[in-house]
Amino acid sequence: MSVPYDKFTEAFLSKVTEFEFVNMRDFERNGLIDGYMKRAISAFKNVCQYDLSSTADDVIREFNVDIPAEDIDEIVEIVSEGMLVQWMKPYTYKQENLELVLNTRDFTTYSPAELLNRISAAYAKAQKDFVSMVREYSYNHGDLTDLHL
Repeated sequence: MSVPYDKFTEAFLSKVTEFEFVNMRDFERNGLIDGYMKRAISAFKNVCQYDLSSTADDVIREFNVDIPAEDIDEIVEIVSEGMLVQWMKPYTYKQENLELVLNTRDFTTYSPAELLNRISAAYAKAQKDFVSMVREYSYNHGDLTDLHL
């Protein structure tokens, strides 16, 4: 049984309230979100038991890999969290935000500097959550016999 890209897309969109995605055509939105998904998978591929990297078929938007039903939800959750990190990354390094911070004289709760601080904190938390989920998956599904103790 193959796994459709849409399973990951739906999980990601349920975590994001971005109206930009609503106004896009399907192929534009899918192209953007699929990029987030592929970058998240590349960060997870060394730990994941299933090969999502080389089994991807971008034409039919599916992974040609059999993942048991009991594992698919966990993998989708981890990859969608990684997609969230990839989506937030550009906001952290947005030139406009950085320029506003550099030109801000006072650091108030409504200042652009505070906005960048909040965005950076949200990005750091999302990244920490993703790394934690990957580690937890590795711990739960890893093979300790490979370790040279």
